[in-house]
Amino acid sequence: MAGIIVGAKIVGGQFWERKLQAAFEAWAEEDVNDKYWKEQFTTEVWGYPGPTKRKNPNALVRDAYSPRDIYDYGRLYDSGVESFTLASSSSQVTASWNWDARNSTGKLYAYYVHEGKGGNLVPRRWTDDLVSPSLFLNNRLSKQLERRIIAALGR
Repeated sequence: MAGIIVGAKIVGGQFWERKLQAAFEAWAEEDVNDKYWKEQFTTEVWGYPGPTKRKNPNALVRDAYSPRDIYDYGRLYDSGVESFTLASSSSQVTASWNWDARNSTGKLYAYYVHEGKGGNLVPRRWTDDLVSPSLFLNNRLSKQLERRIIAALGR
């Protein structure tokens, strides 16, 4: 007969939890907030019918065609990045962003751009890679988190 396991014990569980928490926090702040969001807003990846002349004379892309970026005045991008928070309790760590940017008329610009409402004809769902489990598991964000966890655990 081979060996039989009759019990197990995790020693130093809080140590490992702190390591996992630190890996998650670094991933959320560096890989998502600092890099991923900037890429989503400033890279020409979003399809859109027809050209648009941006109102902002300092826009990264003044005459936007398809595909295009979604960075114009930066209010939408800034509202998310600046609202980034990390919160932890004894049972979980969460990262959150609040895109509450409004356009010049005071309407919820973030919602319009994300969902393709109002004058925004095409949805640009830049958050779906994080909130949809199937999209998350199949994108580089999950791989980056996995690498951070492996590094934190010393493997």
